[in-house]
Amino acid sequence: MARAKARAKAKAKAPAKADAAVDPDKLVRQQAGMYRTGDGRFEVREADAGWFLVDPDQTNEFGQELIRGPFATLKAVRDALPDARAAQPAAKRRPTPREPTRTNTKKPPKLSKPQRSWIDELAKGEAAEVRKLIAALNGEGIPDAEALVRRDREGLLPAVAARLIATRLEVLVSDLPESGRDALRDFVQRVANVLAVQGTTVRTPLPGWMLIEVGREPEPADRRIDFRE
Repeated sequence: MARAKARAKAKAKAPAKADAAVDPDKLVRQQAGMYRTGDGRFEVREADAGWFLVDPDQTNEFGQELIRGPFATLKAVRDALPDARAAQPAAKRRPTPREPTRTNTKKPPKLSKPQRSWIDELAKGEAAEVRKLIAALNGEGIPDAEALVRRDREGLLPAVAARLIATRLEVLVSDLPESGRDALRDFVQRVANVLAVQGTTVRTPLPGWMLIEVGREPEPADRRIDFRE
């Protein structure tokens, strides 16, 4: 009995085995449609266009978090992980704020007021809708989202809808081997032209057709989608 107690006491004092090394590129599920790598370097998010690899420590030229993709599958994301940062040499690292030291007697420079953008000139509710749309486009991996939304609002054609269609068609093209992409891209452009343009130029007894932007309700917004620039 005494020997058994001694063995139990010695076992309790023995150091626990170290955890196995964590695979830095292993994707750990955080919630539906969102993963994070084992070392926390990247997030993987799902959107309608596919999977996107998000680097929270890097920014693009607009100061937003760096997004790569879309990828058709999670396997394609895993294959891209080892070289993800090496593939973005021009990315800028987000600056980390520094606390002023006690020995620094210089007064901090006065910060100029940020310039108001075109969004700030909108009514409060309208500006909120515009920012929400820009955030959704960023989630789709579209880099020039703000300029695209402005062109959509100020133009006669639905620029956002046309870009979303073109982006999702490009995802289909990217699934093919590289040698066949140019031919398929040309074919897709021809099909888009038939759907968006040719049906509106019919001058025979045959019926025509057109692609129309649809709103949230959904209701037609009376804006014809045209992929020609």
